[in-house]
Amino acid sequence: MRYNVIMMLVAAACAGCGSPSTGPSTVSVQGTVTLDGKPVEGADVYFISGQFSSSAKTDAAGVYDLVGGAIPGPNTVYISKLSIPAGAMAGIDGAIDEGQMMAMAGDPALARSKSGPKQLLPPRYSDPGKTELKVSVPDAGGEAIDFGLESK
Repeated sequence: MRYNVIMMLVAAACAGCGSPSTGPSTVSVQGTVTLDGKPVEGADVYFISGQFSSSAKTDAAGVYDLVGGAIPGPNTVYISKLSIPAGAMAGIDGAIDEGQMMAMAGDPALARSKSGPKQLLPPRYSDPGKTELKVSVPDAGGEAIDFGLESK
């Protein structure tokens, strides 16, 4: 009996193995993020369309390459860079994921706190609900989509 249960679980787990992806068609997207003309290292870049979202982290030169690409056509983009002071996470059990850090950064009480995470980019770029960044991803992809952000 136990053997049959294990075999059913293995079969269920492998049911989708080897089958083609049924997700939306995406294209490669990369580019550079600068703030006041200087590369932004360690920023998270998010592309969001009606059916798909993708993200990437910028390197020391401000270059990003979206994991999984993006859907061709209109996309909303937001770019976030958090500064987390040493000791800011003291007393919190377990790992903190990016969504939790974003929630903490948007929490007014933590924003006033000297020890909480701080958003280093203006809300017009970093707040998903206020972002001014809208792009049209080309059907063939491959073209650099650069973001020249301004602090003022």
